[in-house]
Amino acid sequence: MRLSVHPSRSIVVAAYAGMCVIWSSTWLAIKVGLRGAPPLTGIAVRMTIASLIVLVILRARRIPLPRERRFVRLGLFLGFFHIVLPYTLVYLGEQRISSGLAAVLYATMPLFVALLARLALGDSLTVHKMVGIVAGMAGVAVIFVESLHVGPAETAGTLCVLGSVLASTVGSVATKRWSRTYHPVASLLIPFVTATVVTAIAAVGFEHANPLAFDAPTWLAILYLAGAGSVGAFSLLFFVLKHLDVTVVAYQTFIIPVLALFLGWTFLGEHVSRHVTLGTLLIFAGVSFATIFAPRRRERVILPRPQA
Repeated sequence: MRLSVHPSRSIVVAAYAGMCVIWSSTWLAIKVGLRGAPPLTGIAVRMTIASLIVLVILRARRIPLPRERRFVRLGLFLGFFHIVLPYTLVYLGEQRISSGLAAVLYATMPLFVALLARLALGDSLTVHKMVGIVAGMAGVAVIFVESLHVGPAETAGTLCVLGSVLASTVGSVATKRWSRTYHPVASLLIPFVTATVVTAIAAVGFEHANPLAFDAPTWLAILYLAGAGSVGAFSLLFFVLKHLDVTVVAYQTFIIPVLALFLGWTFLGEHVSRHVTLGTLLIFAGVSFATIFAPRRRERVILPRPQA
């Protein structure tokens, strides 16, 4: 079964809105899940469920898996740099900082991608990108300075999330350089299974948690992250990329952190300080200057993907 080549505008808009809402809420869901499950165990259970969902979809729709070595190597690589390392650092970070702040810090990813794409892909580093990078890094500095004053836990959490951004940046650039036109659902299986195996082994070695003892809110958070966050949002992203201009899709960079801040404030009572507000505005200004409002050139476009 294939999606319609020309879906209605309302369907495309609904898919885009759904993607933004899901990825905005995953930061909140991670925070809720961490109340009852340690990070590695939570990720392992989440990715086990997500892998099973992908397998069911592949079987039901009879989607073949490519037999190329490149496909397997890329899947293993992305499993580590797109899921294991980023997710672990995000979960560790959210144990120490608010869910909304974690989402804001993740909005810096296009700036890191621009720098790495220059080194790895030879993409031009224009004046717009340079100014945007400086503004975005200034925003990160404002937030980081506040974390130093608040305490070592917040500083460690901020560094964890920024480390997650760097790992995801490597995964995104690698995807652009080495991926081919593989089916989007098929492309998820090896990374998901890789993440399941690695995090499960680490969880057994370091955490010794029992998923059967998780309470209902923890299980609901994990199930939501596995189904909607890991499978649903990525499927919607691949769909909207086919039917919307990549610049329009990139607006998610601004929508998701704002919604995440609102959700964290509404449901968890998270405080948004003046430093965070100023840092957020600087980051948004930098990303918009470097990507959205930059003069269009004939260069490869990399659309960063949120990894929560």
